[in-house]
Amino acid sequence: MNRRSLSVLIVLNVVLLAAIALTLGPVPKAEAQLGGGSYLMIAGNTPQAQQQVIYIMDTRTGRVAGFTVNSANKKVEIIGTREIADDLKKGSAGGGR
Repeated sequence: MNRRSLSVLIVLNVVLLAAIALTLGPVPKAEAQLGGGSYLMIAGNTPQAQQQVIYIMDTRTGRVAGFTVNSANKKVEIIGTREIADDLKKGSAGGGR
């Protein structure tokens, strides 16, 4: 092995060590949305064979949206929304839903 090959191998090893050192750093926190909201999702089956239901709640605002997912035609449809926080306030005042 000549002197030039040895120099190239040394430089290549230094570059590889630097790449490994950079990948061992802290792992960034993954967030799905810019606002950093907190969401809760509940999914389940329905009596219809190829239809499922999904409820998604924003735990900060108390908003809930319900969706149906039909695996036969691959469609997602919203079935409704609720303001759970408002429902709880009305319930404690005696006029709940």
